[in-house]
Amino acid sequence: MSTINSVLAKNISIFRKQKSLTQEMLAELIGVSYQAVSKWETEKCLPDITVLPKLSDVFECSIDDLFSKTTNCKNIIDWEDDDTIRCVVFEGKRILKASVPTDYQELKKITFEIEGDVKSIECQCNLSVSGSVSGGATSNGEITVCGNLSGGVNCCGDVTAGFHISGGVNANGEVIVGGNLTGEIHTNKDVVVKGNVSAGTIESDGKIKIEGKAEVDRITGDVICTELECERIEGNVTVNKNEC
Repeated sequence: MSTINSVLAKNISIFRKQKSLTQEMLAELIGVSYQAVSKWETEKCLPDITVLPKLSDVFECSIDDLFSKTTNCKNIIDWEDDDTIRCVVFEGKRILKASVPTDYQELKKITFEIEGDVKSIECQCNLSVSGSVSGGATSNGEITVCGNLSGGVNCCGDVTAGFHISGGVNANGEVIVGGNLTGEIHTNKDVVVKGNVSAGTIESDGKIKIEGKAEVDRITGDVICTELECERIEGNVTVNKNEC
């Protein structure tokens, strides 16, 4: 095989892996069979000239890059230039993604720690903040905030706030609030609120324990509380008047 064939074969493989694509995924994106992609990468044949622009689009590179002996392999950052802190984890030159099962197992081992307050943050791994979050938090792991957590939460694991949470919570783990909670909660595990709750909806596949007063439009799940105002409840309710 000629040198140009070897370079193209190598670059297709490099760019594909950099984009976290399997041969089958790449084949589907550009409208060919996965066997064709395999043959390109093993130098058994070359892609048709009409396919090159499609490869260029998927890899977000120029056609010249496909034939270059020195590939400029990079992660494409398509984020807004705003005040959000974004925490990512690289393995070599590749960003680990929670959507990939093997990556998610690695990301669960890592915690990003922030000292003090932060406005808005997005984190691919576990997140720990010693202060407060004022503009919302997103994590593909667990979120632990020692202070207040405002602006909404989206989390693949547990959410723990030392004081108040406002703006709502979507989580796949336990939600523990050391103070008051304002906003909706959607989780598949237990909810524990030390203070009062004011929410449109609380949905939980686990138990909901509210140590203060709860004013909620709709609750799905079993509730233990001291005082409750709710228009619609789907689950069991225990009201403990003597609890603090």
